[in-house]
Parts: sequence; C-alpha cells; structure tokens
Amino acid sequence: MLDIRGGTPPGVAFVVAAALMLWGLANNSLAALMVGGLFVMIGVGLQVLYPRYRYGRPRVQAAR
Repeated sequence: MLDIRGGTPPGVAFVVAAALMLWGLANNSLAALMVGGLFVMIGVGLQVLYPRYRYGRPRVQAAR
C-alpha cells in the first residue's frame, strides 16, 4: 500500500518524515522527532486521500 517510488504527495511526506526522524535521533532533538511523526501521520492520510483525488470515486447511480 505504501507507494514511495514516485513524486506523489504521500511519498514526499514519508521522505521528509524519515529525514526529520533520522536527524532528530542523531541530534537528540525531541522536536524533530515529533515533527517527523507528524509528517508520518500526514503521509498516511495522503495515502488514503490522494488516490481518491487522482482517480476519482466510483459513482453508483440508483436506477429509478
């Protein structure tokens, strides 16, 4: 489910999150770890929303 190969918004958010979390671990920065965690949450949310935006929702019309 996690598509980080392309330049899609979820992939960018996960790369930024990984960079911030690695930098935060290396420098003992709790703030960087928290911001990295926030970007992980944003990335997961975008994983759900981006395909709906990109490909649309299937519309089922009721027969009358």
